Amino acid sequence: MKKTALFVAMASAATFAQAETVEIKVPTFYGKFNVSQEFEQIENGESFSELNSNASRLGLKGDMAINDDITAIYQAEYQIDVDGDGQAFKMRNTFVGAKGDFGKVQAGFFDTALKASQNKVDVFGDLEGDIKNYVTNSESRVTDVVRYQSPSLSGLVLTFDHINGDAEGAANAQSMSAAFTQDQVYVAAAYDIDVEGTGVDVVRVVGQFNLDGVQLGALWESEDDNGTSADGFMVSAQTKVSSNVTLKGQFAASDIVFENTTQITLGADYKLAKKAKAFVYATDVDVDGVAGGQKFGAGVEYKF
Repeated sequence: MKKTALFVAMASAATFAQAETVEIKVPTFYGKFNVSQEFEQIENGESFSELNSNASRLGLKGDMAINDDITAIYQAEYQIDVDGDGQAFKMRNTFVGAKGDFGKVQAGFFDTALKASQNKVDVFGDLEGDIKNYVTNSESRVTDVVRYQSPSLSGLVLTFDHINGDAEGAANAQSMSAAFTQDQVYVAAAYDIDVEGTGVDVVRVVGQFNLDGVQLGALWESEDDNGTSADGFMVSAQTKVSSNVTLKGQFAASDIVFENTTQITLGADYKLAKKAKAFVYATDVDVDGVAGGQKFGAGVEYKF
């Protein structure tokens, strides 16, 4: 009797072990190092030089099939300061979630729907020409956010972020977007409610067109801060003049960050390898009542 019971128990355990076998993919380790030597001339002031790390980062991401319909997703990403000026690790887009035919749900700390809606129209992202410096206050990465993103509906993707107040009496916030992609055309509209503070609403409209190595982009934004309105825009262009060389240009004018601001940025990228490039750029900023100036930079970017 004891032998029979032991045999049944062993057989049951073996069957259970086989049934519960789950294959877990090895996570993807990725990163980007972007470092530039820069020289700045302040209007009516002195000049100086600096080495910048330009949002270099390390990350880990992956997915795991839960069943035939649902796949779990996760990502942990941290900014690193290659120049040694800042903290060793600063959290960037980090979340857990799930995706399937229903779309995608994720929760954590990541770019708002409005920020993500700009796509690739800012051709000087993470450099001095980045729109976050002089065009907008709403390139936001927020905590305590839950997102639902629809599947593609004939090219249209809807995104809704609920941002928790995370304290008694604190207001919740929302960020949402509708983005449409078809062939070489991308257009999006986005709206923030209370993300930058109570009573601050932001509207953004984006357009991008790609054809034969030429990319044209435009972004317009309006911010209403408790009844006080300001707006800004930028236009950009980049074109491949050879298999290795890309020329870029961007013009922006805005009253959102500082009143009566204009910025012109020009640059070029030289492709060193599939995931490596060298680049140069120059930007000129004019701000009423605030010292503007010029900045010139040269650097390299490696991705893996």
